[in-house]
Amino acid sequence: VGEGVRLLFQAHEISLRINPAASLHKLKSSLRSTFLPTIPSKVGDDIKEGERRRQDVLAQSGYLKYMICDNLQDLSTSLRSVLATQRILEGVGVGRTGATALSATLNFLIRDGCGMIASLLFTSLAASSFRRNVKTWKYFADCMVDIGITLEIIAPSVLSSSRLSGWFLPLLCLGNVCKALCGVAAGACGGAMNLFWAMKLMGTEEGISEVSAKIGAQRTVVGGAGLVLAGFVAKWLGASDGSNNVGNKRLWIGLYCFLTFLHLALNRMSLKLVALDWMNSWRMQRIVDEFLDLVEKNEANDRIGTSNLSTPSDLSRIEPLLFRPGLRNINKPSNCSIRMGVSFNDFARHSHRTLQSTRAQVMNDPRIGGDRYMLTVGAIGNKLNKKKSILISFFRNSSCREKAKAYLHARLVEKGLDQRSQLDGSNLDTVFEEAEKNATKELVVLWPIF
Repeated sequence: VGEGVRLLFQAHEISLRINPAASLHKLKSSLRSTFLPTIPSKVGDDIKEGERRRQDVLAQSGYLKYMICDNLQDLSTSLRSVLATQRILEGVGVGRTGATALSATLNFLIRDGCGMIASLLFTSLAASSFRRNVKTWKYFADCMVDIGITLEIIAPSVLSSSRLSGWFLPLLCLGNVCKALCGVAAGACGGAMNLFWAMKLMGTEEGISEVSAKIGAQRTVVGGAGLVLAGFVAKWLGASDGSNNVGNKRLWIGLYCFLTFLHLALNRMSLKLVALDWMNSWRMQRIVDEFLDLVEKNEANDRIGTSNLSTPSDLSRIEPLLFRPGLRNINKPSNCSIRMGVSFNDFARHSHRTLQSTRAQVMNDPRIGGDRYMLTVGAIGNKLNKKKSILISFFRNSSCREKAKAYLHARLVEKGLDQRSQLDGSNLDTVFEEAEKNATKELVVLWPIF
């Protein structure tokens, strides 16, 4: 048996020497299976066709470009984190006479405690909105980590001034708070991003575990490369003496600014490649704007949804990555705001209808069995400065489809009110009711097309 095993290994070594292409193919297969998701092959595809199809899917989906940008920005963060750690250690007294381990430990405890408290508060306030604005929160996380690292680098500089030396610990805590916010937002958005790529590459949610594992493997390699590069950079940019100190400081600042700019630019590029196929407030208002513009031009037809409106890829290239105010018409500013998801109490208090008519609408409205929302026009504000608002209150278990319909309904009401801009203060209720009735009639015609 031993002789047979020895002969088998010898034959394997000879085959590798004779056919190096086979060993290279095995190496590529191993790397691909470690770092890239498995793309399902079609029935009847041979090995070459299946391999070509997998490469086309990875390239056309934008996954390869996304992961290259994402891993490079992660590498820049690793390098800057090492620079920040070096500065923090200098600030707490490493290498300085008179510094004690107890004072450094207390500084780190207070800093970490502030980060923990901030992460808990932020989770309680923002957890429900991560899914709706994945790309915005992802970019928010990237900006927060940049601010946090910058504050950690600036903090030791205040120790040289007796007037500002007391700001060292607050700056250190504030920097860690920003990094804690980044951790919460990035962790929440990472799951949604992985789900998006699993659906796009594999066509099923079951692939999210494999996508997450492969991204974790990529992160491990990038983290290892970041440690090696960071070690060289830290040694290269170590504190120098004499006349070289000023030039070394300028080089240090220049490198940090370049890495920060590179981090933000790569994040922006990677997020523009993610074409999410679900609606948030910005995508919905953009699609409705385009739809109503086509309606005004008498171009509405049965193919309007696929041939004339923007696709998810089109929207991903123009979608803003910073937070903006709520729902409003992008191209045509209106004097009437839209408030979705208001409570029934606010709905009844600010509606132009009486409380009795609102209750009657809830009890008798036949749409309760279908579209589970209520819409009205009201005035919100103090007695001296009241502004028209379109209020939408949803019933329990309202679907996303009904919410989209409610927003289209509100925009039609808004259009009717804008056409009656010269309102007579004595008959506002009549104007509001007329706008609601006309919008309801238009909705019956336009919603099936939309």
